[in-house]
Amino acid sequence: MKAVGTLITSLKLSLPSPNWSAVDSVRNSQTTVAYAAWLGELGGEVRTAPELPTRLMIFDRSTAVIPVSSDDSAAGAVVLTGQGTLMALCALFDNVWGAARPLGTAETVRDEGGLNPQETTVIRLLAQGLTDEAIAKRLAVSPRTARRLATDLMDRLNARSRFEFGVRAVQRGWLPHSAD
Repeated sequence: MKAVGTLITSLKLSLPSPNWSAVDSVRNSQTTVAYAAWLGELGGEVRTAPELPTRLMIFDRSTAVIPVSSDDSAAGAVVLTGQGTLMALCALFDNVWGAARPLGTAETVRDEGGLNPQETTVIRLLAQGLTDEAIAKRLAVSPRTARRLATDLMDRLNARSRFEFGVRAVQRGWLPHSAD
């Protein structure tokens, strides 16, 4: 299942409640939605977020598996069982899980600026200077989709360049006035 490769996964092996966090783009995959329904039947839950910090699997909060390289998860993985690192990874998962929304929920709620979480993430990543390709990777979408998301946001502000978009995004309150 291709969509599974884009996920932070926390399988709490003390079934029946596996929990799985994924990027929002998996909402477009019928296979993933069917898998989520199956997990739901087991008592689990799938939630999605606009982006995930890394791929990660946690088992019973006692063992974690992370890729050796975040750019190439096929390069290998590291198994961690030490308390300090494991506690930090569990906290990372809990933070992502708390901010994510259940897969079966209706369309995304927009913030006071009229942005959905994915659009807010795209704006933040653009402000950090990421390319369309880097944004695509972070959102687990194609570069073409990342370009479309950026172009749609620029069109909403009638901006002809990304620089103009940044200025107008600050003026609209979509970005903070001060640099992070």
